Amino acid sequence: MKYIDLSAAVDAGFRPALEVHGVDPSIYLVFQRDGDALNPILDERGRTLTFRSRSAAFDSLRAVGISQADFVHRTAFEEMIGVGAKGVKTEHRETVRLNQLNTGEA
Repeated sequence: MKYIDLSAAVDAGFRPALEVHGVDPSIYLVFQRDGDALNPILDERGRTLTFRSRSAAFDSLRAVGISQADFVHRTAFEEMIGVGAKGVKTEHRETVRLNQLNTGEA
């Protein structure tokens, strides 16, 4: 789904399950969860929508009417020898209620 279409979809009653993934200290991507599938939200050129901060991503989602999103930060444990257990998820996940945040404090 393109970001530009997200507002219209929300106005029409669609409540997508969205996740903001912290990929790097300055790269945050937004995905729509559909069952087990994650589909990136795209910019106007069809590229994966990218934000430079968690706050910027949440502010942008709030601006189009999204009231809740999950924040996900995965660790690299499974890529490192001797850290983490096989089969154990190595991610931090929290549900953030965007309408309860002050702008810039996500």
